[in-house]
Amino acid sequence: MRKLIWVDVGTHFGQEYSSIFGSNYNFYYLILRRIIGGNILNRGKPVKFQELRRLVRDRRRIRKQSSAFYTIFVEANSKIVYSKDVYHEADFVFNLALTDETHPSVSIAKLYLGNDSELSQGSSVYLAKHNVEKDSYVPAFAVSTSSFFTELELYLTEKYTHYDVLLRLNCEGVEDDVIYSAHYSFGNKLKLVCGSLKDVEGIKGHSALEKLHKFMHDRKIIFVSFNSGFDSWPRAHAAISNLVKTEGM
Repeated sequence: MRKLIWVDVGTHFGQEYSSIFGSNYNFYYLILRRIIGGNILNRGKPVKFQELRRLVRDRRRIRKQSSAFYTIFVEANSKIVYSKDVYHEADFVFNLALTDETHPSVSIAKLYLGNDSELSQGSSVYLAKHNVEKDSYVPAFAVSTSSFFTELELYLTEKYTHYDVLLRLNCEGVEDDVIYSAHYSFGNKLKLVCGSLKDVEGIKGHSALEKLHKFMHDRKIIFVSFNSGFDSWPRAHAAISNLVKTEGM
């Protein structure tokens, strides 16, 4: 059976994974809130009924193929890993920070806490991030993106004869290095990248983001926004559903 490897870098509270594989009750409750929210409860703009139908259909299709997924969560903050039940659902959990090539291949890095909160979803190894302070941090075991994905590719290739990779990421500024290294290791097995890239520009500048977009465009790497916000779910679920269908899982 062909496997789809879900590599989630910067899992945080796992809202994206849970939007598909979490409880049906929570999912449909959120849909109900969106249907009535824009006009009555002021909970965001209304979502078209046709878009909601597609979202439900795509989510159902993905869930039917849940056995085809092998999930890998990568989270730097140990406080989050130990406190969130979603990590029990993963096939493989790495409690470590991924770093760029300016760091040693293996190190103990400072994970600067977003808004001085131990459970912040915005903590980063980059002090340049707008919501961190130099004296507010926790230690994190850190591995360079190149070393991590080199070893992960060796492990997965030994474990599975046929597989493709879905990369979901929100890793507070290291997204570009993650994508470069994942593509270097997996090549055309990297079928889809989902997540957020805004921190690349916020921390490394607009030129770094432009370079990343050109890299993905030149290599025909599909990118879809996918975050904890409901508005990102319809397109992201559709892209994952299409990948499951296209790859014959």
